[in-house]
Amino acid sequence: MKTVVHITAHLGGGVGRILSNLAIHSLKQNNIEHIIITLEETENKQFEKICNQNNIKVYLANECDLIGILDHADIVQLDWWHHPLTSEFMIKYLDKIQCRLVIWSHISGISYPYIPIKLIRYADIFIFSTPYSLENEFWSQDEKNHILNNTKVIVSSGLEINEAVNKKVHNEFNIGYVGFLNYSKTHPEFVKYCEAVSDIPNVKFKIVGDKSYGKELIKDVSNSTLLKGKFDFLGYSNDVCECFEQFDVFGYILNPKHYGTAENVLLEAMASGVVPIVLNQGCEKYIVENKVTGLVVNNIDEYQIAVKWLYNNPDKCRILSCNASKYIIDKYHIKNTVVEMNEVYNEIINRPKILHNAKGVIGETPYDWFLSCYKGELNKIQDNAFAETKGSVKHYLKYFVNDIRLRKVVENNESRN
Repeated sequence: MKTVVHITAHLGGGVGRILSNLAIHSLKQNNIEHIIITLEETENKQFEKICNQNNIKVYLANECDLIGILDHADIVQLDWWHHPLTSEFMIKYLDKIQCRLVIWSHISGISYPYIPIKLIRYADIFIFSTPYSLENEFWSQDEKNHILNNTKVIVSSGLEINEAVNKKVHNEFNIGYVGFLNYSKTHPEFVKYCEAVSDIPNVKFKIVGDKSYGKELIKDVSNSTLLKGKFDFLGYSNDVCECFEQFDVFGYILNPKHYGTAENVLLEAMASGVVPIVLNQGCEKYIVENKVTGLVVNNIDEYQIAVKWLYNNPDKCRILSCNASKYIIDKYHIKNTVVEMNEVYNEIINRPKILHNAKGVIGETPYDWFLSCYKGELNKIQDNAFAETKGSVKHYLKYFVNDIRLRKVVENNESRN
């Protein structure tokens, strides 16, 4: 039995869903053992529990024989999104243990964190999780040619939904959103988008996600007179399909600089038969086909027109709902992801195990690791690069507090703000 060892910073969120489902379905279908090693404790252990229930081994890196597990692995898969602990792992282990290395990027790399060409060449096989990544403006033409000929694109979908949900009867017109509630993910003008359709009779906005990350959004909603009494912040949910039963529309309006790729919740909403409205940007434009599986808009005015069109044309809405569900289930079901990933594993398995020197790729210190995926002036760091998490400079400093250069960069930018 071939063994694939996953290295992931944690097993939460979309990554937790895809890795747990990939491991479970791959074991059932192809007799491949997946072992998942997390570099830190996962806050929400939903997917760890699912793995344990299905005989998938999940270890915490500092509580297992990490070197022994890596040494015996047929394939090591680095599930990467520029987390500080992942960079540390690369430096500490991958130039000491020979392995066949697959890197699966779970970010687009179009905005920070950028995907450097050195990282792509570093892996034995590098996998993008959205075709949007190939639009990267920082690669030369020669680099793009190399990438097109030597990498894969596999959307990291953990989708298990087999049919659309049965909608619950409700009196409101519910516009739903599920996901991270910080403005690094939701659109900075999310409230204005909602205000633009607040005059629809009986409209309600059902917002699902951890409220601790949405304090700024919640404050902005509370300050809006147009949205008074029309917002329900429902908190985090382990069963999003139950939420979809009450959604009429999925208003998935994201920050243009968000770094998501597969957007599992968008796939789940569409598979469940909830018609999405997304902006013409990022990975969303590759997932939703305008007027076929949902609606793609460019601005607030078009969003207003789109939502009201769906409200006034329920028959057309039902057609889009059916189209979306069929398309997503046919194309992005976890069974398809397993097939695609197993093709990668079968391709790499006959290659020799080698050492992978990360110092030449990301540098030697945490300061270097941060810089390896950053473009711009160090005294003008902003957006995701200066967020609290998301592999930002502050995120790196949180884990490596003794790095003097990191601290200086953070302090300089905080004084500017």
